[in-house]
Amino acid sequence: MGVSEELNNEFQLHDSVELAGNEEVHKEDFSQFSKAELLKFLENIQLENNYQEVSSNLKSIRIHYDHLFDQEQHIALEKYLEDGSLAEDFKYRKDETSLAFEAVYSKLKDKISTHFAELEKNKHKNLETKNGLLEKMRAIIASDESAQSFQEFKKIQETWKATGPVPATEAKELWAKYQALTDMFYNNRSMYFELKELDRRKNLTLKQELVAKVEQLLAHTNVQHAFNEMRKLQEEFRHIGPVPKEDHESIWAKLKAVSDAIHVKRQAFLEEFSKQKEANYVLKTALIEKLKEYEDFISEKIDDWKEKSDAVLHIQEEWKKIGQVPEDKLKELSKAFWASGKKFFSNKNAFFKKLDAKRKENLEKKTELCEKAEALKDNEDYAATSRQLIQLQKDWAKIGQVPIKYKDSIYERFKNACDYFFKQQRELKVQAETALLENLKAKEAYLTELEAKAKAGIAETEDTLFGYIQKWEELGYVPMDNKKIIQEKLLTVLMSMIDKMPLDAEAKEKLQLKIEVKQGGSKNVESLLKDLQRKALAVKSEIEQYNNNMAFFANSPKASALKDQVMEKIRQAEAELKKLNDKLRILKG
Repeated sequence: MGVSEELNNEFQLHDSVELAGNEEVHKEDFSQFSKAELLKFLENIQLENNYQEVSSNLKSIRIHYDHLFDQEQHIALEKYLEDGSLAEDFKYRKDETSLAFEAVYSKLKDKISTHFAELEKNKHKNLETKNGLLEKMRAIIASDESAQSFQEFKKIQETWKATGPVPATEAKELWAKYQALTDMFYNNRSMYFELKELDRRKNLTLKQELVAKVEQLLAHTNVQHAFNEMRKLQEEFRHIGPVPKEDHESIWAKLKAVSDAIHVKRQAFLEEFSKQKEANYVLKTALIEKLKEYEDFISEKIDDWKEKSDAVLHIQEEWKKIGQVPEDKLKELSKAFWASGKKFFSNKNAFFKKLDAKRKENLEKKTELCEKAEALKDNEDYAATSRQLIQLQKDWAKIGQVPIKYKDSIYERFKNACDYFFKQQRELKVQAETALLENLKAKEAYLTELEAKAKAGIAETEDTLFGYIQKWEELGYVPMDNKKIIQEKLLTVLMSMIDKMPLDAEAKEKLQLKIEVKQGGSKNVESLLKDLQRKALAVKSEIEQYNNNMAFFANSPKASALKDQVMEKIRQAEAELKKLNDKLRILKG
């Protein structure tokens, strides 16, 4: 078997083995991660030589984080609206976890971008370096065979191996040239067979060590990680030079056998994972159907929307707990799920916008009531104003909620206006009650003075009595609870003074009546007036009856005596009527 054939076999370990730079990366499943867990994952990332895998995971992390953030923002908005606030006033502030996530994510993304930009730049440098090495290989092949040329060629191989990857478009052709020149060199340098055999034995040792490492990967629990590590070891294996011919088949067979075993294990893992993805697809499809039940939900009650929102959010939580689905179905499935949820929340937003409009209208109504209350608060017509403010309070109670940001301020404004008026009213009432008590004390003192005069028997006149009454009235009003008692005490003292005056009974009676009228007030006067009018009417009727009876008496001694009796009764009745009329004149005067 020639060197070229040997190398070609080494480069065809398995159909899935590709050129360096096309390594299959391991993708984490972030679908069940919380925002805090995503942040922790980012913080624990070690880039080193893991840029490709980290870059792929960053994309998945960003997609899931954006879903979580949008949902978090939406929930905050709903809560904000439920509390009575306006949608246009909503400003969502990122929490510490979100701010930390953005910072770490940006830092990693920048490092990866810088790395790949530098890597691409280095690939072109590596291409120049390897093209230069190919030229040196051609020069050595064209030169005379010597020990020095063999060492130089080995040095070129080491440099080639140490040089990094080249642009993918150049890799295959570049590698073919390298293989061909290596084949030509070894075929043309037979005189150094012993050196070549020594070198091949070293290569065999290196390849045996690599095969042992690949064998260890069979016990690895992370199948995908084991597969990726195997690919790296295979790449390293093929860069090691030829081995002794008698060992080529065996070392090749060992590597292929263990590689095939890892492939079988990985294939079983992928098949099981594929089944799980299909099962997850069925579960998520069922959740979409369940979520569709809420798409057209409509209600005019906040509690109903809250109940249904909780149900929708519960479905979304269930969705997040389910793992990955087939990649060819992921986009369509996610689109259907989030579109269904979006429709529900769109309807909910419409409801709260309508509610916002109503709350704005309520704010205008309550503002108008505030203005009315403020206009009334300094009124001095306390009875009428009290009725008006109480009616405004009843009107206020009938108006619904206002936007939450104005809830306290508008209430305080209305309350302050009402409280100001009623506080003033209470203060004036206290002042008035204090004044009434002071008047009561003054009248009690004056009453004691009058009682002393009455006991002393000082001669009084009608004028002095009315002077006492005038001074009494000038002392002002007293509390209603004390008014009747103290008025009766005054009247008793005045009546005792009248009794001691040098007047006949009729004059005393008239004076007493005048005093009663003066002291009794309008209600008492009205009562006396009605009583006297009733009595006067009765006396008039009695006189008329007597006069009618006179016509029936005959001219006889016996009749004459009866007639005289009736005439006497008429005179008495007329005298009584005169007294009543005099009293009526006093009352009416």
